This record gives sequence, structure tokens and C-alpha cells, in this order.
Amino acid sequence: MKLPIEASDDDGILTKNGTMIYGKEDDAVTIGVQPLKDETGNVSFEGVRTLITINESTASKEYTFAYDLPEGYSLITAKDYYRDIIDNEAVNENDYDTGEVYIVNKDNVIDTVIDAAWAVDANGNDVDTYYVVNGNILTQVVNFDEKTTFPVIADPSAWKIAKCAAAIGLIVAGTVIAAAKVAKVVKYIKTLGGVKKAAKLVVLAYAAGDAKKYARHIGGSFKNLCEIILGIDTIKSQCKF
Repeated sequence: MKLPIEASDDDGILTKNGTMIYGKEDDAVTIGVQPLKDETGNVSFEGVRTLITINESTASKEYTFAYDLPEGYSLITAKDYYRDIIDNEAVNENDYDTGEVYIVNKDNVIDTVIDAAWAVDANGNDVDTYYVVNGNILTQVVNFDEKTTFPVIADPSAWKIAKCAAAIGLIVAGTVIAAAKVAKVVKYIKTLGGVKKAAKLVVLAYAAGDAKKYARHIGGSFKNLCEIILGIDTIKSQCKF
């Protein structure tokens, strides 16, 4: 991943917590890059957080990340990914757009998840933000305005997904379950906050011993998701530790 142009002319400073900071305090924008590790039971998700700190209104509203991907891999928004899979005019795309961006392999299976875009100002107010994908280039647009209090923080975080999350993605992209159920699975994934968060809950369900009982205890979309996927061999083999 190549950082936005705001970081291109800076060697960066390594902080004590392992974050590399590009830019100076009085710059309109500074960029931080931080390694991430999210552990759930015996499952570890590894990733990288890019902290965009927008210090003033003269800064750009667009921050571009170019990805150097292996042959056959590509970037795709969740909206486009699920639209291609579901291919059902009766389904409202807002029901399944998680806001994420995926890196998929040549078989259209999710390899990396880029969390949904978010941005907040100095008062903790949400700032309108979204991703645009053009080929292997991801751009985060941050629409601050005259009401925004600076600095604004935006945080596109990318995760190399673990086996369980990949298995859920494979179920969605494959032919293991009926198309009508695929639409439901995707809707439940969105409600749970995306593929990565859904996978963490599935791992916890198996770790509890009785996965179905745990799912019923959690209830809601998670229970409904588990009713569809827990009996699938790929899910059991990749999510149970």
C-alpha cells in the first residue's frame, strides 16, 4: 500500500507505540501508520491502521492509497462485491452494503478487509466520509465543511483476515447455500458490522462449547446467521479451535 502524497516527502518518525508519523505538527495533514493485532481466542487478525489527521480547512478532502496487488487480486467495494453475487433486483443494496472494501483473490474470495470509512472532528462529531475505488486505487473522501472543528481524524484500517472470516466470505461467494440464503447471510453480516466482526462472534460461539446455544443467547442477526452457517463443514473446520 502506497501512502497519500502528504506522506511521500517525509521520512517519518517512529513513536514508542510503534506508529510511524509522517509530517509535522504545523502541517495541514499528518499521516500515521500503525500495525494492528486483534486477538479473539486462538484467532489473530493482523492489520495496519492509517491515521489521517486533518489539521485545517486548507487540506485536501481526498486521500489516495495505491495497492500493489498480486496477479489476479483486485479491490472491490462491498456494495459491488455483494451486488455481483446476489444479482437479485428485489434485494435493496442498502441491506447488504457494509461500507467495507475488500481485496479479493483470483477466485473472488475475500483476502483482506478494509474497515468501513469513518471520520470525526475535534468535538467527536461524525464527518461525512466514504471510499471510492478505481482499479487498485482506494480514495477516502472526507467532506469537512465550515461547521467542522479541527483536527479531523480519519482511519482506513486494513486487516489480513483469518481463516474463519475467509470461510464466511467463501460461503457467500460460492454455491454451498441457496442464493436466497446468500442474501440473508450478507444482510446479517452487515448488521453485525462486517465480515471480520461476524467471524469473531462465530469463533467465540464455537469456543463456548455449544455454538448454537451461544448464538441463541446472543440473539438477533447473529442467531439468524448461525442458523444458516454453523452446520457447514467449511465453517466448522475453519472457525472451531
